[in-house]
This record gives sequence, structure tokens and C-alpha cells, in this order.
Amino acid sequence: MARRKAPKEEDPELDMSSLIDVSFLLLIYFLVTSTLDPKEADLGMTMPTNTSTSASEVEIDQMTVEVNSSGHIVLNEEVLDTDIENHEVPLLLDRLRTYAESARLTDSQPMVIIAADDASKGQRFVDVLNALSDKQVDIRNVTITGFKEE
Repeated sequence: MARRKAPKEEDPELDMSSLIDVSFLLLIYFLVTSTLDPKEADLGMTMPTNTSTSASEVEIDQMTVEVNSSGHIVLNEEVLDTDIENHEVPLLLDRLRTYAESARLTDSQPMVIIAADDASKGQRFVDVLNALSDKQVDIRNVTITGFKEE
């Protein structure tokens, strides 16, 4: 038997148009589904500045005035007026004026705590109240407490 020669086949052809369509569809799919990073300008950050300092950001601490059993006036652990015969209390009045002015400059309310020893004289307590009601001081937020020195 003689072998028959098969007819010579041409090189197989591959249709590239469908592959190009699929590659473009995949490219479009990945572009649409990916998330883009936001630009820096779109983050909405606010940078702090020195020119717009608001006075309401500063808070003034309360002041503690003590009247001990010997009649001495102690302001924030500092002894001020020791002369119990002088009802003017000039050192306390000066500190209260400074405190009230600084509180008003920062748009906050000045607050004073008066702690009077139970054995102190009532007149010294009234002297402190008079200093708080002075025209230049005019502090109205006052808390009154009592204590006993040990």
C-alpha cells in the first residue's frame, strides 16, 4: 500500500479581533471598578494660623480666697492682708482687679471661692465680700465654704 500524501495544510489563522475586544472590556472593567486616590486639595484640612486666635479658647481658673482663724487673707496659698484692723484690704483688691480684668479680656466669667475658717471674725469675711463688690472688680460668681484649721 502506498501512502497517500495528505494535502498540505496552510498555517492555522487566529482571529485577533475577538481577543482585542475582550482585552478592552477587561481594561474598561478595571478602570471603572478601581477607586482613585483623592487629591490633597480635596481632603478638607484646615491649617492653624496665628492671626485668628480666639479669646474664648483661653479659660481663667477660679480664685480661692481664704480667711484663716487669725484674720489673715490668703489668696491661692499666698498671704496678702494681715492687718485685721484695716478693712480696705488693698492687696486683695489689687489682685482681684487684675483677675477680673484678665477674665473679661478672655470673655470668661471670673469665679471666686471664699473659704472662711469657722473661728475667724465675721468682719474679715465682710471685708472680702466688699472687695468683691468693688466697682472695678464686680465679681458676682462667688462660692462660700467654711473650714477649720487643724
